[in-house]
Amino acid sequence: MPLIVVRTLIAAFATTLASAFCIGGASGVTIADPSDWSAGWAYSSVDIAGAGSASFAVEPAGGNPGARLASTTVTPTSADTAFSAALYQAVTVPAPMEGVPFSMRVDVQSGPGGFGQGQGVEVLVGQAGSLYRTGVGITGWPLNAFAPLTFDGTFTAATFTRVAGGGPSAPSFDGVTPTTFGFAVGNNMSATLVQYYDNWSLTYSAPAASAAPIPALSWLSLFGLAAAVGGLGLMGARRRA
Repeated sequence: MPLIVVRTLIAAFATTLASAFCIGGASGVTIADPSDWSAGWAYSSVDIAGAGSASFAVEPAGGNPGARLASTTVTPTSADTAFSAALYQAVTVPAPMEGVPFSMRVDVQSGPGGFGQGQGVEVLVGQAGSLYRTGVGITGWPLNAFAPLTFDGTFTAATFTRVAGGGPSAPSFDGVTPTTFGFAVGNNMSATLVQYYDNWSLTYSAPAASAAPIPALSWLSLFGLAAAVGGLGLMGARRRA
């Protein structure tokens, strides 16, 4: 066998072996609003306590760029809590698996009445008419211009609380249940506070489309092939010596 052919076969084997070790991994799922708050959203209030009230309103200008979402919370005393809620219903996906990490991104700008820590932030999960939330952090203050903030967490059912609907007390992260996502922001003892939001998205990992090994020879067969090819190369080289 010509030596150049032997070298080609060995190189091909090495490439196949390296590719086999790279098969698998994970792909990402991203839910985002392409309509700039104009369609697909359901707005409400959650986690209301005492005399608290909260609402979201779409404002056609002032965003980053375009429209923006204004959250107004009224919580006069320490006994008052309220969160504005926005659920993006235009996209329904199979629920992520239990334990899968997520990252929520949103642009935030302080508004009238802002002070202290800004607003608390929650991730929302909608399933079969019920709404679930989990806290993921605070926005901080002051944010004099829109700032991109990222909030990380994990889809762990025990950390979510049902805030609307008559479904189970916790969501199901089983890879199957139809699910929608959104976010909520709110305050406690903040008087009247306004804050602005834009460019929301939620990203989480999902199983790769195919994590199977290359449908070829077994590992022992591959190593045997490599040895045989190497032997042929040596024999060819000796004949030419």
